[in-house]
Amino acid sequence: MSSYFDQLAMRESYGNMKWMVTPREVTMQDGITFCGAEMDFRTAPPVIEALVKRAQNGLYGYTLADEHYLAAVVGWMKRRRAWDIRQDWIIPTNGTLHSIATAIRAFTKPGDGVIIHNPVYMLYERMISNNGRTIVRNELLYRNGSYDMDFAELERLMADPQNKMFILCNPHNPIAKVWNDSYLKELLRLARKHQVMVISDEIFAEIVFDGHRTTPLLQHADLEDDVIVLTSIGKSFNFTGFSHANAIIAKEELRSKFNEQKRIDHYGSLNPFIRDAVIAAYTEGDTWFDEMLQYVAGNISYVQQFLQQHMPSIQMTRMEGTYLAWMDWSALDLSEQELQHFLLVEAGLDLDQGASFGSMGRGFTRMNLATPRKELVLALERLKQALQARTITYKGEAK
Repeated sequence: MSSYFDQLAMRESYGNMKWMVTPREVTMQDGITFCGAEMDFRTAPPVIEALVKRAQNGLYGYTLADEHYLAAVVGWMKRRRAWDIRQDWIIPTNGTLHSIATAIRAFTKPGDGVIIHNPVYMLYERMISNNGRTIVRNELLYRNGSYDMDFAELERLMADPQNKMFILCNPHNPIAKVWNDSYLKELLRLARKHQVMVISDEIFAEIVFDGHRTTPLLQHADLEDDVIVLTSIGKSFNFTGFSHANAIIAKEELRSKFNEQKRIDHYGSLNPFIRDAVIAAYTEGDTWFDEMLQYVAGNISYVQQFLQQHMPSIQMTRMEGTYLAWMDWSALDLSEQELQHFLLVEAGLDLDQGASFGSMGRGFTRMNLATPRKELVLALERLKQALQARTITYKGEAK
């Protein structure tokens, strides 16, 4: 099925955001943007077929998460993540950020602190501030091209009674790291000790490489721990245009309070197209998903080898999960503005700026590798030529 992933899905004239915001410097060179956290592939054929069937049925009325839907979610989690969950733990929502906002309103008060990592997915901050809570940042430790949690600082922050919640991203966007069991156990120990709720955003959970596994945080939690896990087909099946996720909540008291907040916010009913897409993805999508993973792994290998051969001073953190490459450009010794000008204007390369993920992201960029390989080949060749066309002094060496 590699030819399936070699084709760039049509974006023009469909109101697609990635197409509409692609800078002119890129489109003039017939390039594509590598910004954003969605694939450039068409979704799995069984999902497309399910959507067509639903559309032809012609009835798009109020819809519930029925037995078919719940069983599909339970089956996928068991099969792909070795995770046994109960159907009554599953709460459909209008998306990951919607779930986080719901949890913030349900379990914290205005002015309370919500802890996040730095760098991390930038929209967590918006959910916190828009709901009148205080953003509290726990900086990750960056050493020799790899990241660690600063647990000493995290405990200090959790010990502050004003800080009520922590949002975990696993696998971590944008650094592409899978937080393994040792990290998760220590995180839960601290949260339990200081009575801090943990929201674990695991929407990239299945997209892992080189033998890594995203352990569901609830697998290490006690049933009485205040933990919510968020999952979705959005990233794994390129379904981000449909606002949907599932909040998995084991603790009955949390489920009740979360559902009450959903009612207050008027969640409404499940989108009928989402219902059918989730069932199709989780029951018939394994083959497509496995081949997608293999294709993206090939893209990762290609980019790593290209950088090592042509631009060894540009570091890319090890990609354990997600399809988002986190690149360190500090060796070029350019300011943020200079780096952006070089990449966009000189190389025609549109990447997410690292600073948008927090102050610790300065000097980095995020690049989406879930794209046809030919697009990567063309983009990296432009980058190489742009580097060769100017004299750049690397820290410690002249080029």
